[in-house]
Amino acid sequence: MDIKILKEITKLMKDNDLTEVEIEAPDLKVKLKKGSTTTIVSAPAIPYAAPAAAPAAPLLAATAPAEPKVDETAGYKQIISPIPGTVYLKPNPDSALFVTVGMAIDETKVVCLIEAMKVFNEIKPDSGVSGTIKKILVKDGQPVEYGTVMFLVG
Repeated sequence: MDIKILKEITKLMKDNDLTEVEIEAPDLKVKLKKGSTTTIVSAPAIPYAAPAAAPAAPLLAATAPAEPKVDETAGYKQIISPIPGTVYLKPNPDSALFVTVGMAIDETKVVCLIEAMKVFNEIKPDSGVSGTIKKILVKDGQPVEYGTVMFLVG
């Protein structure tokens, strides 16, 4: 392609406030796009054969609507992560878990540690949250964010 033609196309884009121009000829394809990146693509045209018609897909039988998802936290008190970090369910790798499913807890019981910026923070239930651990929703070493539900208490 002649550089003079390319310059003329660029000038036309500028004069007419165009942001994109695409030109196709039998042996050439040019695409110019104005912005943070300018893309110039030129390649010889390749003959294109339409693909053979695909066989019609069989109609799917009507399916029953999906069951609505049940909120697994409904009816339970939640212990929620107060800080982002990495949750640890044991005081150290060789120790037993702080809590297990079925264990009774109250607001004085440490349920896990959350490491944030090299500081291990003891996590206890909020005041008024006491009962039995019904479900542990996090895994040891899992990252958590503010508001992540970690335990369900019944």
